[in-house]
Amino acid sequence: MSPLVSTIDIRGHFGQRVLKMESKTLNIVVSADMSVCGVSAAIATASACRATKEELTIAVGISLPFTAIMMIAMPTFILAVGMHPVLGGAWIGGTIDSTGAVVAAGAFLGDVGLFVAATVKMIQNILIGVIAFGVAVYWCARVDCVPGQRVSKMEIWYRFPKFVLGFILASIIFSWILTRMGSAGDVMIDQGVLRGFTRPLREWFFVLAFASIGLASNFRVLAHHFKGGKPVTLYVCGQSFNLAFTLLVAWLMYFVVFPHVTEELMGMM
Repeated sequence: MSPLVSTIDIRGHFGQRVLKMESKTLNIVVSADMSVCGVSAAIATASACRATKEELTIAVGISLPFTAIMMIAMPTFILAVGMHPVLGGAWIGGTIDSTGAVVAAGAFLGDVGLFVAATVKMIQNILIGVIAFGVAVYWCARVDCVPGQRVSKMEIWYRFPKFVLGFILASIIFSWILTRMGSAGDVMIDQGVLRGFTRPLREWFFVLAFASIGLASNFRVLAHHFKGGKPVTLYVCGQSFNLAFTLLVAWLMYFVVFPHVTEELMGMM
């Protein structure tokens, strides 16, 4: 967890001290968006720090175009230079924001690259709750605190995004189904029964969520935050750091510290 938290902290300091962004909440939402898993992390962090709708819209709006570009550019580069599929998959999983885009990009690298990319991204997704809780505590204790007043545990609970609990519950339930029911559980979840039933709902909820964000946004406020291009600069600089840092860490983990894991992955596929 520490590398992920440190990257958020580095980007937060960069946005506040170097770029001198006026809004601390916009700074942390954009930083969390590019550090964890894109839209979900942005929504969770925005709830934890009480960011405005316009600040959330900015973070999501910046993230999506870059995600679309990286989804094509990264596997193209990886294949062009002949990068190892395990290293390439870990690099994709640790840098592309959206889980769906990670799976699509990883598929270009074959079964091994897809498996590693999806696994790394799932690990990042698990940390949404940890990051949201940390941001809620920090904002209550340091940013929005009243001098001499103790941090309210209920305020932290109010700020904590409840959908994270739904993620955890769903993970527990589906993991139990897979382990207890074996191939029947695999059919229920992965081969179409549950996935086929929920896909139309997920797509509609996704569309409605983005439409609601757009309809509720104040474009005059958005224009104010975009003065000087600081949010975009923060994202570009942060994502550039992310690309280099993640590639280094992935190489160290899979080829220096745990090379046997790489060998096992190649033998399994």
